[in-house]
Formats: sequence, structure tokens, C-alpha cells
Amino acid sequence: MKSEPEVLTAQQAWQLAIGLLSRREHSSHELLDKLRQRGADDDLAQVTLERCQQDQYQSDQRFAEMLLRHCVSKGQGLAVLRQLSRQHRLDQELLQQALDSAEPDWFELARSCVQKKFGELAAGSDKERLKRMAFLQRRGFNSEQIRYALQHSDS
Repeated sequence: MKSEPEVLTAQQAWQLAIGLLSRREHSSHELLDKLRQRGADDDLAQVTLERCQQDQYQSDQRFAEMLLRHCVSKGQGLAVLRQLSRQHRLDQELLQQALDSAEPDWFELARSCVQKKFGELAAGSDKERLKRMAFLQRRGFNSEQIRYALQHSDS
């Protein structure tokens, strides 16, 4: 039988939030959820989040930048990035600001993903070409980026 979490004091909520944020960036929505799951009531969780934001321990802008870097380093396209940002309930304007400042080259990222996964060999058959297209589509690249990646990895 699962017991209810202990109700947190303001000091415990603060320590929990700082502990979570010291490990990695969290979106404001994610941090609120974690505080609530561990026993902070809604008001305490909100006050703790606001204090973290005021002291610049939590920033949705930094989280958006981190999410973008994460997706690029994993070879994931814009569609995956947007899906993850929606899951974290991140303001799309913050994500767009991160995209504008970083200006990732999605075309080259798609091309490098194909080369990393399939090597330098050209896709000889239609079946192999479809396999590569499906791979890139699952990784969040659009049709233009996929077409570019396949044309430039075959040469």
C-alpha cells in the first residue's frame, strides 16, 4: 500500500528544489510537479518556485536552451524538440528565442545523422532509401531536411 508523502515545510521545499536544480535544469512546470509529488501543497510549491526564479536558480529560458542543446547533441530534429517543449509546458516564445540565438542547421544535422547511422555508403535500393527516410522522420526532421540529408549523404 502506497502512503501519502509527508507534508513539507517551507525550508524542506526550498532544500528539495535546490537539490533538484543542482543536478540539472528543470522547467517551472516540472519543478512544481516534483515539489507537489514530494509533499508540498500548491501554495508552497508556487512560492518555492517563485523564490527559485527570483534567485535565478530556475529559468525557463535556460531550460529551453538546454533542451535545444540536448536535442541537437542527440541528433533530433525540430519536431522532437517542439514535442519535448510541449511536454514540459514550455512557453513556445522562449523556445523560439533559444532557436533564434543558436540558429542550428537542421539540414546538416540530418545529414550527419544519416552518415553516423548508415556510414558513407549510398542507399542503393528504394527499400534502403525508405529505411533512411523513416529513420530521419522518427528523429523529427521534416521532408526538406530529409531530402537534403539523403542527397548529400549519397554523394
